[in-house]
Amino acid sequence: MELVLDMSNPREKTMLLNQIRNLLGWHRFDILKYRRRRTDAQNRYYWPCFVGPFADMLRGQGEAVSELEAHEILKQRFLRKAVINQGTGEVLEYVRSTTELDVSEFNQYLDQCAGFLRELGVEVPDPSVYKQDEPDEPKQARPGYWRKKLAEGQE
Repeated sequence: MELVLDMSNPREKTMLLNQIRNLLGWHRFDILKYRRRRTDAQNRYYWPCFVGPFADMLRGQGEAVSELEAHEILKQRFLRKAVINQGTGEVLEYVRSTTELDVSEFNQYLDQCAGFLRELGVEVPDPSVYKQDEPDEPKQARPGYWRKKLAEGQE
């Protein structure tokens, strides 16, 4: 269960603390500062308009590539990061997940993918179609919404 609460709102903070006080047994809590993640609309657009055509192009060249593998190729190309082991100087690489990206980072990733796919002759959508903005603040929930969600989490 994921909750997004405004901890500067005394009512929401009190409600959360009251719910926590009533819990029994072992629980795991991850409390993170809110940030705007890539939107579901961006992700739904990415798969059929970028990944699907890329996988089709690779399969047309005789490669047995799934859409998930095509996605991994794009991530490897544009979301690779490196850290340096300060003790040895060794460069350690990893690939970020698209779920870690915020709206702006995902737009940048889509721009990079679009340029790459165009170079390969794959038709890509106009950027204005996939560019998404999202408000800095999450939508306010209906009164009682979080109380209900927290109660559901206790079942």
